[in-house]
Amino acid sequence: MSGVDRKDENQADPNLKIGGNSESDLKWVSALEAPFRVTGLPWLDRDGVYRRLPVHPSHEIRPEVDRLANNTTGVQVRFRTDSPNLYVRVKLADKYSMYQMAATGQCGVDCYIGAIGNQKYINTSRFDFTQEEYESVLFDSLTREMREITLNLPLYQGVAELHIGVAPSSEIAAFPGFPVDKKVLLYGTSITHGACATRPGMAYPNILSRMFPLEFVNLGFSGNAQGEPELAHLISQIEAPGLLILDYEANTPSTERLRESLPEFIRIYRDRHPDVPILVLSQIRLAREAFDGELVSRREERKRIQREEVDRQRAAGDLNVHFFDGALLLGEDPQDCTTDGIHPSDLGYARIATTLRPVIAELLNAVIEQRTRRDDGKWDEQNRVSD
Repeated sequence: MSGVDRKDENQADPNLKIGGNSESDLKWVSALEAPFRVTGLPWLDRDGVYRRLPVHPSHEIRPEVDRLANNTTGVQVRFRTDSPNLYVRVKLADKYSMYQMAATGQCGVDCYIGAIGNQKYINTSRFDFTQEEYESVLFDSLTREMREITLNLPLYQGVAELHIGVAPSSEIAAFPGFPVDKKVLLYGTSITHGACATRPGMAYPNILSRMFPLEFVNLGFSGNAQGEPELAHLISQIEAPGLLILDYEANTPSTERLRESLPEFIRIYRDRHPDVPILVLSQIRLAREAFDGELVSRREERKRIQREEVDRQRAAGDLNVHFFDGALLLGEDPQDCTTDGIHPSDLGYARIATTLRPVIAELLNAVIEQRTRRDDGKWDEQNRVSD
């Protein structure tokens, strides 16, 4: 308004203030040190950096994929502590830069408290998005008791360093571990990658990770999941897989390329993992489809190609290959489930995770039952993954 001084809204409302730097002494520990456990990085023990693909891959990858592999989407830090205060000190690879995505989603860290299946969100880091480094409080002044912590790292940014700050007299203990020693691997597009969740915990792979007692590995490469054989070889090197989800249709350069790449990707993966379930997801419905019949026809054709390939694999004897129609992922009315007509909002991601939950549970239970019967000949219904 003319003649009236505008005040900074972030200063006017204390709940919108950025930062939250510690005002007292804290014990700072690198998240790469024991007893912290970092998940979602299959090559971390070998390379020692926050990177989702190996630093020196056995198969050459495109520069775009190489760059995106440094984004920490799906990466989680798990531990237990009785500290009443919890802070993070983050050094990013670069600054916030995405017009259609919240800075908290691209560059932020969010925090959940509780065991898997009972995790509750408490806070997201607050920071100056013009800077590459920040320090922020995730909680303070809680009662002193042991809590299980999960930190979700930035979706669309690399992390050079991450330190966790707790009260000096507090205990930091190891994450109890996953009841099921298997990994869910998700290879896909920007939607798998996490665009455009408002904070890391709302990307659908991270939502799913709170539903199942396994490690999730996000191999979404925004705009660059083309189903190339080099990625199939690298993904096949990840140990202890429990399920592989292929959701890369939208990034294929052409329908013909999809037709050629899918059977080859499955073949390469099957050479190393003959029994691991593979779930092929077709593309979600886009907002523009309500007005563009050609877009609908293209999606339906690509869906048919994927369904027919899965049927062919199953007819040939591979009953561990499955198909799910991505048009169902956002529910009956997807129009308000995206931020830009393509990438899901938090609402869209919640719908995707809710829809996939029973599908994934059924596939994982088959794996767990098979392993249990092989190990001791018994199958207890209590071992089932809840759907």
